Amino acid sequence: MEYKKLLNRYIPLVDFIADIIGPHCEVLLHDIVDVENSVIAIRNGYISGRYLGCPLTDLGFKLLENKSHLHHNALINYRSRTDSGEKLISSTYYIKDEKEELIGMICVNILNSPDHLINKIPKEFPVNALFSNAVHAGDIEEVSESLSTSLVNVVDDAVKKVINKYNISAERLSVEEKSAIVQELRENGIFKIKGAITKVAATLKTSESTIYRYLAMK
Repeated sequence: MEYKKLLNRYIPLVDFIADIIGPHCEVLLHDIVDVENSVIAIRNGYISGRYLGCPLTDLGFKLLENKSHLHHNALINYRSRTDSGEKLISSTYYIKDEKEELIGMICVNILNSPDHLINKIPKEFPVNALFSNAVHAGDIEEVSESLSTSLVNVVDDAVKKVINKYNISAERLSVEEKSAIVQELRENGIFKIKGAITKVAATLKTSESTIYRYLAMK
């Protein structure tokens, strides 16, 4: 079956989930083949400000790069944040074709859930039973996502997250630290985005050729 037809079958599920949980829940259907216009269905988009045609998120690119869908069917109960700073708890279900290739994702973002809720959800909580082979956010390293409306913001947020780990300005980063940042961004799938190299070079106060050199390193 052509992948678009398969994805379109999940559009009613977007409405179904949103109607069950209510107006404080944003639900999206992502087409991961067209990452620049990834959102093909959305309910309650006022929560993040996103709309049809918005791009894939920073976490979405990372999931594509690390191929999490080969080992799990879903990622459940992780933190996310809107461009305006609203905090949410999110879950992502992987949509695969008959060859087990990833073609889309359903993302559920719930507003105003207390931060401590993630750590208090029992591992045997029924939501995990609904998704065979789901990975719970508490089982892996901290997961976070920026719910951005543009690819420029996706790149900005991804770079800031990595640089902030060093707690110093870009001007003071060593060559080794800049190289490590570029490698981490590569692992996060950010360089799949058109123009990301130019943006990363400007943020790290270096040249595009230097970024390419870092990327050539293993």
